[in-house]
Amino acid sequence: MKKVTAIIVNWNDKDVIVECIQSLLDQNRNKIDIIISDNGSKDDSVEFIRKRFPSIKIIENGENLGFGSAINRGLGLAKGEYLLFLNSDLKLNSNCVGELAKLLDSDSSIGGAIPKILHIDKQNTINSLGVLINYTGIAYPNLLGEKDPGYQEPFESACGGIFMLRREVYKTVGGFDEDLFLYHEDHDLSWRVRLAGWQLKVAPQAIMYHHYKFNKGVLKYYSSEKNRLHILLKNMEVKTLALISPALIIVEFSQWFHAAINKWFLLKMKSYFEILILLPSILTKRKKLKLLRKVSDKEITRVYKGTLAISGTNNPLLTYLLSPALNTYWKIIRHLI
Repeated sequence: MKKVTAIIVNWNDKDVIVECIQSLLDQNRNKIDIIISDNGSKDDSVEFIRKRFPSIKIIENGENLGFGSAINRGLGLAKGEYLLFLNSDLKLNSNCVGELAKLLDSDSSIGGAIPKILHIDKQNTINSLGVLINYTGIAYPNLLGEKDPGYQEPFESACGGIFMLRREVYKTVGGFDEDLFLYHEDHDLSWRVRLAGWQLKVAPQAIMYHHYKFNKGVLKYYSSEKNRLHILLKNMEVKTLALISPALIIVEFSQWFHAAINKWFLLKMKSYFEILILLPSILTKRKKLKLLRKVSDKEITRVYKGTLAISGTNNPLLTYLLSPALNTYWKIIRHLI
């Protein structure tokens, strides 16, 4: 039986992290190593955890490094062959870790296993069942807000927001990109896992419950948009970028409209300047990815979507104009990739 290390990122989550830790300790599986990577919490959660769970390892980063960087720091103490990355606001079913590990055990070509995540206060409602990716880089949870379909066989997903990875996979692809402070760091890591030839699959019997609140703040939009463009430029082949460029332009104009209405237009413009500053670094990463790449964009984009949905948004222009237009264009170009 493979050893599992769970790394939990904590940032002022004293109210929920105990539930997360306890659910790991209550798993129907041999002992799981637990590491807390704390991003400079000010709510006394670190001391609270030390007193409540004295055997758990804690890394104090001293400042908010973001999710990906905090996980990378945690890997320094991790000994497991399977690595489970968690936010502190999750509670795991008692067989969750076992089901994720079982999926990885079943097939060496599966690099990462993704749980089913339900709303903790509406436990028959999906928070995410894998993550869908539109070919312009916009990611959104699969089946968000829909009724739990119940039993399913494992299936392929383009991305996992929370997942268990083989240690070998994590080290091969280089861990999380620390230039992506907030949002899309999971999308980027998932992309590189698939680019290196491994599959990502959802294990629907591995269930977690999430204290979910949709964040409509401008920082979310700004960071998400900047990182979306960052990872497209970093990970996508030049030919594919050229083919999708008309759709990207349309999406950018749509985002300008959204940004102007919601008062983050200047932040949207700032994101372009920041991408330009990062461009030398992005180009260096592209060169490294050429050495890692084992599959073409044709395989990567095989599970991408032409339609578009944005979490927390119910806009008729998106539903009846933008999404159908993007989908039609995708049907035209996907066979040319």
